[in-house]
Amino acid sequence: MAVPAETRILAEDDEIALRLVEHFGVLKEELIQVVLAAVTARRDCTDDDPINAPGTFSYHLGTRAMRVLFRSKRWERHRPNGIESVLNPETGQQIVFQNVDLAAERTRDPQALSPKESGSKEFIEAGQGDLFRVLADDIEPILTVGEVWYLCVSCDEVTGVRAELSRPFPVINRKFAKFHERIFIVRKGELDGPVLDNDIDMPQQDYDIRISRK
Repeated sequence: MAVPAETRILAEDDEIALRLVEHFGVLKEELIQVVLAAVTARRDCTDDDPINAPGTFSYHLGTRAMRVLFRSKRWERHRPNGIESVLNPETGQQIVFQNVDLAAERTRDPQALSPKESGSKEFIEAGQGDLFRVLADDIEPILTVGEVWYLCVSCDEVTGVRAELSRPFPVINRKFAKFHERIFIVRKGELDGPVLDNDIDMPQQDYDIRISRK
């Protein structure tokens, strides 16, 4: 399967807002709350936590917040091939939370902090065609009726908080080869010293944490 020559990048507020509402039924502000939940979890870690705690906590809280948001919009929890995601039962679209090295940068595609394994490769490829695979009894089948998207979040003291919602091309050599489309949610400098906003409609959400740089 050939890699697309050019990636569609949406970086302007009006085009981002329209795309998110029409294609996913969400607002940019709602996705930012998911990003902040993940970043808060990462920055709550201390030197006494295990070395992998920042990424682990970010992934867990990011996935939880993503599910809280999308389940309020009638999406469902999904676990194809053991990959935690949300699924739109009407369109087959699926979204996975992903920590990456650098998000929302035009000159670089984001890469997962951990290599993508064979399960992720099959999961992404499934969204390209018309495949249905039945796996082990305790794992949901891969359902390939819709697109596979990743909510990519990066956070460090140099590049700050960044995020994008992007649709990757199938994995090559355990990495994202390229992307069909990238929707920039948070760019550099946009969330310096952010605060979680409890006014955003995020059912079951109980975050009330101020984020400060350590």
